[in-house]
Amino acid sequence: MHPGGMIIRPGVAAIVRDPEGRILLHQRRGEGKWAPPSGTVEPGESLVQALQRELVEETGLVVTVERLVGLYSDPAYQIVRYPNGQVVHFVTALFTVRARGGAFWGSDEGIAWDWFRPDALPADLLPYAVVWIGDALAGTMEPLIR
Repeated sequence: MHPGGMIIRPGVAAIVRDPEGRILLHQRRGEGKWAPPSGTVEPGESLVQALQRELVEETGLVVTVERLVGLYSDPAYQIVRYPNGQVVHFVTALFTVRARGGAFWGSDEGIAWDWFRPDALPADLLPYAVVWIGDALAGTMEPLIR
């Protein structure tokens, strides 16, 4: 534990696209702003296993990883302050994925879930979501480190 009460956690996140190219986002319960699905890596999991587990838990979707977009650790947007007072600095691996099964349902981690066209994203995205989505849509094939 960091002296200030902050902890660091490995995270995973996904830019999930549907056949029409829309992006799946959820309005986060704590902040009320929109972001792609994400979560933490549990002991004994690989990044891909954690990503697949989180997406099944949060969305009901079974996915195939397309590519690693990047690794994100910038404290400017990777530190999350939860309503219970916990402060976590995430080091997140962001992937693009395609659904290959399951039935979308959207968990209660989000106030709302929806699919958005890349040119019609909600205005109230979380700061990290702006960076993640921008990088994923840029189409650069080399993973970024931010």
